[in-house]
Amino acid sequence: MLKYLKDLLAKRKAKLENLQKRNQESESLDEVRSLGVEISEVTEEIRGLEAEIDKLEKAEIAKANEERSGFDPNKALNVIQNAQMDQGQKSERSNDEDLLSTMEYRQAFKHYAQTGERTARLNEILTQYKIEKRDAGEVTSEELGVLIPHTVLQELIKGIEKSCGQLSSRVRMLNIPGGVEFPIGEFEATFTWGGKEGNDKEHGVSEEQKVKGVTGSVTFSYHIGEIRIAQSLLQSILSVEIFEKELLNALLTAYLKARDVAVLKGTGENQPTGILTDVAAGLQRVPTENIIEFSEDEISDWTAWEKKLFAKIPIGMEGENPEFAMAKQTYVSNLCTMKDANGQPIKKAGFDVSDRQHKFNEYSVLRTEQDLFKSFDLCSNGEVFGIFWVPEKAYGINSNMTFGYKRYFDDDKNKWITKGLVILDGKPLNTNYVYILKKKISA
Repeated sequence: MLKYLKDLLAKRKAKLENLQKRNQESESLDEVRSLGVEISEVTEEIRGLEAEIDKLEKAEIAKANEERSGFDPNKALNVIQNAQMDQGQKSERSNDEDLLSTMEYRQAFKHYAQTGERTARLNEILTQYKIEKRDAGEVTSEELGVLIPHTVLQELIKGIEKSCGQLSSRVRMLNIPGGVEFPIGEFEATFTWGGKEGNDKEHGVSEEQKVKGVTGSVTFSYHIGEIRIAQSLLQSILSVEIFEKELLNALLTAYLKARDVAVLKGTGENQPTGILTDVAAGLQRVPTENIIEFSEDEISDWTAWEKKLFAKIPIGMEGENPEFAMAKQTYVSNLCTMKDANGQPIKKAGFDVSDRQHKFNEYSVLRTEQDLFKSFDLCSNGEVFGIFWVPEKAYGINSNMTFGYKRYFDDDKNKWITKGLVILDGKPLNTNYVYILKKKISA
């Protein structure tokens, strides 16, 4: 049995190494997410196997000692059975639910969320979980308070892909150390031929790979995002499942709306840096030639769009599935109504039934509310009415997606304060993949 487990452990470690390598090399958001889940599962398997091997090895040592000092078969059997039983319980937890997914923790969390009381068992589970994560090299900020059960977190992540927040869910999702400077080119992939390029002649990979036109670096910080929750909504719910569902809805809506705004307009002060903020601050991260202005006559003129934007798009960018983001009102009123010189609709914008996408010149269009982009008609001179971009190339969100929860009584305000907390930062990456669309009012 011990040899079998050791062989199995070696195979799992090899699999983990391969998955981690694929995860680092992947440029697909969907693949990175899928690999992340698989890496987590294999890591848990490895932990379980290592623990069981350790227990069995200790059991064999105990058995050998008994044999030298008078063998007691029943005692030795009990050692092995206890080790297997203990590991069986851990394996069941590892395979089905982790510490923060157990019903015991979920009930303790619900009690804390509704009363503000941290039970001794709640603190024990949190301490054990944080020790495990530190051993695994993961960082969880103490400032997050009581961590939200992973059953809620998993539903939160699923909801991100379906709900509001569609703008920020398109960008590149990262989980890398904060405070470390990363050259922007490291988020891209390059190719070399047969050792002819670069300093490493054996493998043909340059010592510092650079992506054409990309310079500079990015450093992600540990910003704490706060989500205030109406306590009256959660106070009287008795069922754990219903409580978690209501908590999820409250967190999801607020978090996703704030994340969308941050990707575009985040100030960079204790929050992510938005793409449009970079432009406004004069940081010149978005190339000047990628900032395009349309007058009131040009916005509905197909020829103007061809000359000003579509002719400029590099062929390489066309293959990266770029898309538009703008207010629904702009899309419907200014693009879907385009007409030719004879007043006939030219139908360059509209809903594509085949792939159920809104399109403009065959490019997908994400239609937003006006809290993200004003409609073109309401924009003042120089205001941004939309962007044309490759989200995964242009912007990165860095977060371990760990949510915390705090409930406490504010003596100054004489009321209970309830809030969700999450570590998050975001920065523009390769802004060559962004075109900023502005309104220009002729003098």
